[in-house]
Amino acid sequence: MNNAGLNDNVYWMLLQVVFRAKHGLMRLSEQHDLTVMQLYTLCIMNPKKPIPMNTISCALSCDASNVTGIVDRLLSQGYIVREEKPEDRRVKMITLTAEGEKIRYQILGALSEYQLPEYQRLSSEQLQQLKAILSTLLESPTPIL
Repeated sequence: MNNAGLNDNVYWMLLQVVFRAKHGLMRLSEQHDLTVMQLYTLCIMNPKKPIPMNTISCALSCDASNVTGIVDRLLSQGYIVREEKPEDRRVKMITLTAEGEKIRYQILGALSEYQLPEYQRLSSEQLQQLKAILSTLLESPTPIL
């Protein structure tokens, strides 16, 4: 494969980091009998604060039918509850259960174990710079969650 031009492309470099990190997330998901999307859904949820399913759909960048499958699986595992919004029964609200909060806490704690080995080559100052850059990239004028 000819990588001419790709090695200077920041987006391509970021994509390579994402694909490397995905393998660690897959291992972590499998340890908890989850898919990566289910794991991500648990992580983005705020304990004790219900969120509508369409908000999850936006956060995952997928359509409602995919979110229904993710939510159904998390519901069957006892990690969430799904209820109708009292003022609009068409809206389904999702809330973490006590078990869901527990597994979310475990997952968030384990995420540091799945850091890319390449991160260890970075100094603490470089890690702080990376964190600042990623925070800037993740800022959104209209936050999803």
